[in-house]
Amino acid sequence: MKAHIICGATDTGKSYFIKQILKKVPNKGALLIYDIEREYEEFYPYQLDDFQEFLETAVKCENAVIVLEETTAFLSNRGDNMTVRKLLVQKKHSNNYVIMVFHSVRMIPRFVYELSNFITIFKTNDAPDMTAKELKDHRLEDIMIEVKNSKNPHFCKTLKIY
Repeated sequence: MKAHIICGATDTGKSYFIKQILKKVPNKGALLIYDIEREYEEFYPYQLDDFQEFLETAVKCENAVIVLEETTAFLSNRGDNMTVRKLLVQKKHSNNYVIMVFHSVRMIPRFVYELSNFITIFKTNDAPDMTAKELKDHRLEDIMIEVKNSKNPHFCKTLKIY
């Protein structure tokens, strides 16, 4: 299936955007959400508090929508997480739609970026030129500048990564 990165500062509309996606999930569709702030209880009232336990459950899912809210708090942009890597690598064969939420584009680990299909960018405090250079994708700079210059505080743009 696909992996989708949602990135933006606090109060830019990320959760609302994701909830619009979740409203389209069929009632019988599998849904797994890591939600430490309890923003998605209307969709998923259960909570696994341990991030690693959540990931181990997620890699066993098939035909599911998997949301990792507040991913910035659990993944280092310099490190690697083999369970997250496995989740992203097997998304096609498991037919999962993985959504990961970050507050800063520069905090996205490069392996996550390279294994994802889309990135939706809301306003952030990132420097567009440095961020594009770090992730080795020059297209990010123009999109980030366009989003940053928008008068609409909830404006976003989606880029197909590959």
